[in-house]
Amino acid sequence: MELSKIEKLLERYDEGETSLAEEKLLREYFLRNEIPEHLKSYQLMFMFSNKQANEKLPEEPEVKSTNNNWYAWTSIAAILIVALGIFFFNDNSRSLNDNDLGTITEEEMALEKAKETLAMVSQIMNEGKSDLVYLKEFNNTKNKIIQID
Repeated sequence: MELSKIEKLLERYDEGETSLAEEKLLREYFLRNEIPEHLKSYQLMFMFSNKQANEKLPEEPEVKSTNNNWYAWTSIAAILIVALGIFFFNDNSRSLNDNDLGTITEEEMALEKAKETLAMVSQIMNEGKSDLVYLKEFNNTKNKIIQID
């Protein structure tokens, strides 16, 4: 085959525009031993693709059964740990009674605690409200810009 035709086919091959028949012609050309020096890199590429095409995988890969046993044993151990944890922690929660809950029985003390809690919530709300000043300034500036247009 002519060298100029091969070079044109290689240009089309690099651009991804060759057909399967043209690629077969290139593969057959480069599998020969008499290739010009400037096309040796293409020869290596086509020889590699030919070698990969002829290579076949084994029918069935070997599967080790030891991993399955390991997974089974770890699953059993995890179930046992969860079951024992539920048994022991659930048993301790039954010993709590109403005296351990920390309730306040005196009305004046409860009123003071409620006032402290509401004061804290009010303070947090006021801090959040102070940041809204920047938003108001942004809206004023936006309104000025819109009126200019």
